[in-house]
Amino acid sequence: MALVNQISRVINDPTRVLYKLWAELSPQGLLQSYAALSQKFGIHELYFILSFDCDTEPDIAVVEDVHVRLQGMGVTPVYAVPGDMLRRGQTTYRRIQETGAQFINHGDIEHTRYNAQNGVYESCFFYDEEPFERLRKDIVDGHNTIREILGVTAKGFRTPHFGTFQKPAQLKFLYRVLKELDYTFSTSTTPIHGLRQGASFDVGEGIKEFPVSGMVGNPFQILDSWGFFAAPDRTKSPKNYVDEVARLSMSLSKCGAGIVNIYADPSHIHDQEIFFAAIAECQKFARSASYDELLGVMSV
Repeated sequence: MALVNQISRVINDPTRVLYKLWAELSPQGLLQSYAALSQKFGIHELYFILSFDCDTEPDIAVVEDVHVRLQGMGVTPVYAVPGDMLRRGQTTYRRIQETGAQFINHGDIEHTRYNAQNGVYESCFFYDEEPFERLRKDIVDGHNTIREILGVTAKGFRTPHFGTFQKPAQLKFLYRVLKELDYTFSTSTTPIHGLRQGASFDVGEGIKEFPVSGMVGNPFQILDSWGFFAAPDRTKSPKNYVDEVARLSMSLSKCGAGIVNIYADPSHIHDQEIFFAAIAECQKFARSASYDELLGVMSV
């Protein structure tokens, strides 16, 4: 199935082959192009955004300790919490929000459920499998849940399982709904979008998109905690994670502009010292920021 999906992506988007070849032959040259594109939209130095997707109840149990530790390092993460989890962990997330953390809409319906028979959490409620009207309701409900529980109005969005929701018609629909909610940004696209258009770019409707980061040598591989810390069939290790984050940060610093935009699940990394080592490596080269802070920089 994985091979079929790869073939399908190449057929639908043959330029992927060119970017992969570019990454293999001249990774620094590809990042230099990315930096030049980023500068066109007002990104003139290297920034670092750490966000947490808090999709499960185990995240609630550890997220505050992780948050406190990171703030002690000078990093305030951005939080993407589906409404169902926000309701269950509202006391914890209120305390985090009171420290100045930014919360973005991550839909309302729980999209990762515990399978008691297998003893694992499994993904569910994929946006690409649902009719648009149900998605519109989930986005609006997620927006309202943040306002009701945290007392703030979200201005940004991340699609649940966003890697499966990348077709032009899907993203066009998404941005149209976000415009209706008066949102200013989304961070719902894969690394290839950043390589093509920069660290952040206009998508119309007054909205900017912030693609997540990939690896220097593999422009399509997302730097997430699942692939390095938690996936049962993972081929990458936590040590690979810190190496990749350090390599990306150092390589982009040589280019002079961009965003290291990485996300993790708190339950994957709360007891992993090497994750915090990776963050410390990133801080050597990039300035920590939130999406709102970057929007302010870009508007100057």
